[in-house]
Amino acid sequence: MLIESQNQRQLGFKLYLIHPWNLIQTGYLFLTWLVMSWHLELIGPTLPTLAVNINVNYTEMGTVLATRSFGYLITNILGIILQDIVDKYPYIVLICGFILPAIVTFAIPFVTSMILMSTLFFFQGISQSLTDLGGTHILFTMWGINSVAPLNAVRIGYGIGALSANLLVRPFLTQNMSSVRSTSNEVMNSTRNASFYISIPYITTGSLCSLMAIGHLFFSIRELKNKKEKLEIHKFNYGTLSDNQENSEVSRVEEVSSPYSPRTIGHGHFQYGLILCIIFFCYILLIGGNEQTFPTFLFSYLKSDQFNLSNSFASWTNVLYWLTDSIGRLIIAILAVYFSTFFLLNIIWFGSLCLAFTWLIFVWNIGLTSTSLLILGAATGLAMASMFPLSLAFINERLKFTPALIAFLYSGSALGGIIFQKLAGFIMDHNPKHFPTLFIICILMEIVLYVASNLIHFFHHRNDFLKTNSSAIDGAPLFPETLDEQEQQQMTDYLRGQKYK
Repeated sequence: MLIESQNQRQLGFKLYLIHPWNLIQTGYLFLTWLVMSWHLELIGPTLPTLAVNINVNYTEMGTVLATRSFGYLITNILGIILQDIVDKYPYIVLICGFILPAIVTFAIPFVTSMILMSTLFFFQGISQSLTDLGGTHILFTMWGINSVAPLNAVRIGYGIGALSANLLVRPFLTQNMSSVRSTSNEVMNSTRNASFYISIPYITTGSLCSLMAIGHLFFSIRELKNKKEKLEIHKFNYGTLSDNQENSEVSRVEEVSSPYSPRTIGHGHFQYGLILCIIFFCYILLIGGNEQTFPTFLFSYLKSDQFNLSNSFASWTNVLYWLTDSIGRLIIAILAVYFSTFFLLNIIWFGSLCLAFTWLIFVWNIGLTSTSLLILGAATGLAMASMFPLSLAFINERLKFTPALIAFLYSGSALGGIIFQKLAGFIMDHNPKHFPTLFIICILMEIVLYVASNLIHFFHHRNDFLKTNSSAIDGAPLFPETLDEQEQQQMTDYLRGQKYK
């Protein structure tokens, strides 16, 4: 399924249109992320109701949310160890990734125990990890180096799903639902009654998860059938080989390096692979933690006593956040066909830096109003839209993107979710004013790590070029493994020309 072409920006959309079956699979993965966002993002606007159902405050609810990230983390760690399963049976992984949330979402609105709620969230985190691992592996296997646009395209589904989930749940939010810190019996009783109403969108979402599992079962059967046919053809061709060919194949010994080694991930360079793995782990930890925390707590932040805004306004702000998020992903998916990942990420990080300073000025100097909250929330959705998928594509261009590396990076995202959701819950209970500050700090640290990764990549390739130059002068040109044949030939011609001048 791997597409070898590296001329994406020259071919434009033709590169994708010539592979119709890959487009069909990518379209279904779009629906996959859409439904996944339903069962994950329903939590945000219903967070106050769920918290009152199990009789906890935001700090304790942050702990419950952290168990979801813990399940996400554990599954990603297992994904590193059991990467062969993800590699061979990605659609089976996706089936499991939707059977679990189907069960979880049916049960969540009716749970009144914090332990049971944490258990359900833990399994929801497992399902999120299975979906991310299986879906991401399929995309990178199908499109290879040209996966930037498809990766952003399928994640548009997440934004659209979150947007529609907020619209779906909005009519079922009771108008007199108050803050979690409210303790009057009247408010507590009215919020408990609201659990009946929110059960409708949860049951609807559970039904959609079941349908998605059935769809992935179809793709799994077709994939296994194709593999069986290829195996039979391979056996037939093998039987027609001459004895000399058979002997040569048997005697050929290929050195296979460990898929877990930084040397493998770093294209033969251990130190380069190790350093970038560490930096990108921390980088994805911050991006993933920020991406999971901000939209989840945005509704609760707007409902805090600091603003005392209505459910309707908070809900529409959430909707606008996900609307701009979807628009941003769509724009990047189109631009990624014509512009490099590096160029697009530079634009996003510059805009995010400006946004972080704008939040800083409004929070600590000017003061936040309903209008500024609406605008800043929408701008944040636009800025965060493609950080994660573009970063994965960026890492794919710097390192060898193995299933083990995918699971390793998603483990960083899970750890970020645990840390920042727990921290956000504590902040919401003690001083909600600091909630945007958490976002600002994450953005600044992400930019530092992004710059560091580029510097390391630059100096690594400069050293490779100097070694290549020295080898070429001696008559034995050596090339970095990341260069294709055309680039190697061009460099050989150039260096030989320099030698004979």
